[in-house]
Amino acid sequence: MGYSQLFVELKKNCFSLILMCIILYVLISFREEVEHKMIVQPPIEGKPDNRMLFVNSSECQINSMDPLSPMAMYHMTPMPSVSCSMIKLMKPQSIDGRNYLYLIASAKELWKKLGVRRLSDIFCAYKRFVRFNDFVNIYYESTWFRFTKWRNFTKVDSGNVTLRVWCWMDYGRLVYHDVFIFLPFPNPEKVNNSAPVKRLSVLILGIDSISHMHYQRYFSRVKDLIEGLPHTELWGYNRVGQNSYPNLIPLLSGQSVDEVEAKSGCFGGNRGANFDRCHLLWHDFQDAGYATIFGEDSRVAGTFTYVRPGFKKRPTDFYLRSVINEIYMKSTYYARGPLEIKCSGDRVYHHVLYDFIYRLLPHMQARMFDRGFFAFFWQTMGVHDYFQYGERADWEYYRIMRALKRRKILERTLVLIVSDHGLRYGPFVDTFQGMRETSLPTMVAIYPRSVMERFPLAFANLQANAHRLVTTYDLHETIKDVVDLENLSDERILNRTLRLRNDHNVSLFLPIPEERSCFSARIPLHYCQCDGFVKIPWNAHSIQRIAKLAVARINRLLAPYPQCHQLELLNVEDAYLRKQHKLNKTITVRLVTQPGNGHFDATVLSKNETSLQGAITRTDQYRHQSFCAREAPIEIYCYCS
Repeated sequence: MGYSQLFVELKKNCFSLILMCIILYVLISFREEVEHKMIVQPPIEGKPDNRMLFVNSSECQINSMDPLSPMAMYHMTPMPSVSCSMIKLMKPQSIDGRNYLYLIASAKELWKKLGVRRLSDIFCAYKRFVRFNDFVNIYYESTWFRFTKWRNFTKVDSGNVTLRVWCWMDYGRLVYHDVFIFLPFPNPEKVNNSAPVKRLSVLILGIDSISHMHYQRYFSRVKDLIEGLPHTELWGYNRVGQNSYPNLIPLLSGQSVDEVEAKSGCFGGNRGANFDRCHLLWHDFQDAGYATIFGEDSRVAGTFTYVRPGFKKRPTDFYLRSVINEIYMKSTYYARGPLEIKCSGDRVYHHVLYDFIYRLLPHMQARMFDRGFFAFFWQTMGVHDYFQYGERADWEYYRIMRALKRRKILERTLVLIVSDHGLRYGPFVDTFQGMRETSLPTMVAIYPRSVMERFPLAFANLQANAHRLVTTYDLHETIKDVVDLENLSDERILNRTLRLRNDHNVSLFLPIPEERSCFSARIPLHYCQCDGFVKIPWNAHSIQRIAKLAVARINRLLAPYPQCHQLELLNVEDAYLRKQHKLNKTITVRLVTQPGNGHFDATVLSKNETSLQGAITRTDQYRHQSFCAREAPIEIYCYCS
């Protein structure tokens, strides 16, 4: 074979090889494109499984759900990464009752992050502040300081102190800004760990917008940890109001928002000046000598401060509000990642709540043997806005629960992991399962084995109530029972059971009446999950009429606000028959309005005439659409002109 013939053969083989590569590339690309399309398309929702029930009593049947259903799995995408750009420069530390700021950044980190070779190039200052009211802090004079190669700390004021710290270089370039809490350890006392529990402390770990199914799908670490501890999950825990406020007010006061804000109520009777006159759960514990703690992570969306005036006097012994105020007003900046997440210093803004909890652990540990403590914590940031944030929260609360276990705090404390409702906004809420989950928040009670064995009847009732219809009103009565442990004795439980009525507020240490309904539990029909859901044609004339009735109700609410557009019905997305008797039926419609593409759910009772049941709830994030009308309840409906 000549060279020319060999060259021709090689050329043919190369051409064939290139052609095969092109064909393979096209096939692989086509397959990836098909697979990608298959992944991004949401699954079709199936019919609810009626074979299993979360609650099955004479007046309430709540159908079960699968936390890992195809629809839920479709929305379980990875949470975008979150990071804060500032250097981790220093940390607060208390030693023998004295408070210090310690430099923790290494020379390498200082050079890499700031381009600093000499510590003397960084200038710092701190300013001590104290709470004046829930919106204003009082400041002391600034104190200037530097770290040096030979002195990597600076001493600050002693005692329970809050400081704002900032550092700069290059004639004013801010390189660090954060707020710190100092809670020096209490004096150690000799205690007998084996002594019987005289006082049961209470620790409420509140997490906004976590349905029971969301807890099941995302909180695997927490679930694994408490699996070996005595605990009860409440599968029939049903919300009673739209957002946090109407669900937490009954928990803390035992009353509805209407009762609290009435002219004769503790808030309305005080002309809405503040909540100081309201007798809340921590007051029961204060009166009994307990130490009390209250901390939330949101300055804007606080339980008592969102479009309301909060407290004039400090409500509890330890109170986080002034710190959250200071961070929000002075040191926050946007994180790298999701839009709603902010940072302070080198940490995500709401991590200050976790820091507050950890710094209080020695105080809880010291007080659980004598005085006891009542602690109420509430997280809103992250979990309120992002479906996937539950995975991050799981890790943080696993660490908290692990710390409680290591310090043996769980042996003398009733811990409640509780939410107000499920996720209220976003694509998942537009699904049938998401709509149902919104009204079924998580509620898990973890309790000491010794206390359970000491009061067998009370805890047998608690466990039996796991599959009863319960609400935040019941939770209030349950926590009140703990103030005096003799309330849990078999004799008292038996006597109270004999007098038990089908009321809306029954301690979970008593048997919840079998005949309880949403009506007797004070759950508005719009939130009631006791009825089965049957999908009906959304384009029926009667459904369109109901949707227009809902829009007309919204427009009547908006009428006194000329800055808000009147809304029009754009379309009806879904409709469900909730309950049917001989003369009436309950229907829930899911509709969209314009302008603004607002997504709303409304429930009506159709008898001789049609009437709306409860509030019309919004299921999409309106963000800045309502910037001109921030007061409740107009905010969720208003589309500003």
